[in-house]
Amino acid sequence: MKFFAKRIVSKQLNALVHRTAFKPKSVRRLLFIHDIELGLTEAQFEQMCMLFSSEYDAIDRVHYSNNKKMLEGVPKPHLHPQSLDWRGRIVGEDLKFVLEKNYDIVIHFIDHISLPLQSFSAQLNAHFKIGPSTMDSQLNDLVLSPKNDFGSFFSDLKKYFIKINPNERI
Repeated sequence: MKFFAKRIVSKQLNALVHRTAFKPKSVRRLLFIHDIELGLTEAQFEQMCMLFSSEYDAIDRVHYSNNKKMLEGVPKPHLHPQSLDWRGRIVGEDLKFVLEKNYDIVIHFIDHISLPLQSFSAQLNAHFKIGPSTMDSQLNDLVLSPKNDFGSFFSDLKKYFIKINPNERI
């Protein structure tokens, strides 16, 4: 069953070879994919959002976990191993709704990489993607070292994003 899904996801990843990063002049739409096992407070989330812009049209958040039961009680959309069917398609109307939108920046704050996560990230319409080096190198434009605490992740994110986009005020 996973054989078919792996083939589809590898095709999606190979399609990203010719993708070029487009650094947005202003960040109006942000997507944050967050592994719920890595603790994150609302204050930290707001601080990260303020790094990119103080005025947004939309900030979307996808909660991710390898254990579907851990997502109970957490606001949707949820991304988990059952989010991908045997044909390699994303299952779930809330996830399909996120895939239909265009984003200026997508940030991955995750620890465990899975096939559904790679497929979902490959299908996102985003100008600029940020994520850990443990993900496939074709998925992210800015690759950070993997961190398990948000404080060090945020300091690296701030340091490198300022170098990429020096006109932003922090």
